[in-house]
Amino acid sequence: MRRYIPVITESDKELPYYLVNAGQQWDQEHVIRPNGYLYQWIQCVEGEGELRLDGKTYRVKPGMGMLLFKGAEHEYYALASSWIVDWVVFDGHQVDAFLKRNAGIASSGVYYVSRPDILLDTIRQVLDIGQTDTALKGIQCSGVMYTLLTQIVQYTSLLPNNSATSLNFKLKPLFDYIEQNYNRPLTLEGMADVIGVTPQHLCNVFKKTTHLRLFQYIQSVRIKKSKELLLLHPHLQVQEIAALTGFEDPNYFCSVFKKHEQLSPNQYRKIYN
Repeated sequence: MRRYIPVITESDKELPYYLVNAGQQWDQEHVIRPNGYLYQWIQCVEGEGELRLDGKTYRVKPGMGMLLFKGAEHEYYALASSWIVDWVVFDGHQVDAFLKRNAGIASSGVYYVSRPDILLDTIRQVLDIGQTDTALKGIQCSGVMYTLLTQIVQYTSLLPNNSATSLNFKLKPLFDYIEQNYNRPLTLEGMADVIGVTPQHLCNVFKKTTHLRLFQYIQSVRIKKSKELLLLHPHLQVQEIAALTGFEDPNYFCSVFKKHEQLSPNQYRKIYN
C-alpha cells in the first residue's frame, strides 16, 4: 500500500490540472461524502465494491473505475472483507472543461476500462514522482494527470468493450475498405456489411469514435487523394481527378475541395507544384 500527499502551493493551484492525493493497492474503507469532494478516479484492482450516486447503486469490479466530479454527493464501500483500489484525487481550472467539452463526460459515473493496466501504470507514475527529490513535482504531476484524463477518454466507457480505442479497433476493417474503395460509389448498407452491423448502428458508432459523420470522413479521404493526384499528375484535368477520386460531378468536387482547402483544385496545383 502506497500513498502520496503532495504539498500544494499557490502556483500549483494555478496549473490546469494538479494532484491532491494518490494511493496504490489501497484497502478501501467505507466513505460517505454528503457534500462531495474534489475530482476522483478510483479504479478497482481486486474484490468488489459499490458506489451510491444520485439515488442509484453501482457495482464496481476489477476492470472498472469510478469517476467522481467535484462536489458530487457520493458513498462507496467494500462488498467483501477487502476492496483493493488505486486512486487519485485531483483538481484544476481546466478539469471541468476537459471532461465536459473534450471528453463529453457531463457527470460522475462508473466506467468499464478496456486497458486497466495502462491507467494503473499512470497512477503509479504519480506515486513514483512523489518519491523523488525534484523541485518540479507539481508540474510533473500535472502532466501525468493530463495523461490520465486522456486515457480515461480513450480506454473507458459506460458499456463493456465500448471505449473509443475498442470502437476504433472494430472500425479498422471499414477504414481499410474506404481506403481501398474511395474511388467507387460507397453505400451505407455496403459499409455496414463490412463490419457486420446495421447502417444506423454504424453511423452512431462512427460518430462516437471519430466525431465525424461517415460521409464527411469519406469526403476527407477523397480530397486527400485528389490533392496527391493534382501534384503527382499535372497533366490530368480536374474532371479526371474528380472521377478518379469518387466524385461523379466535377462541379461538386470543386465545391467540396474549396470548402476543405480554401482554394480551387487549379489554385492548389499552381501554389504547391
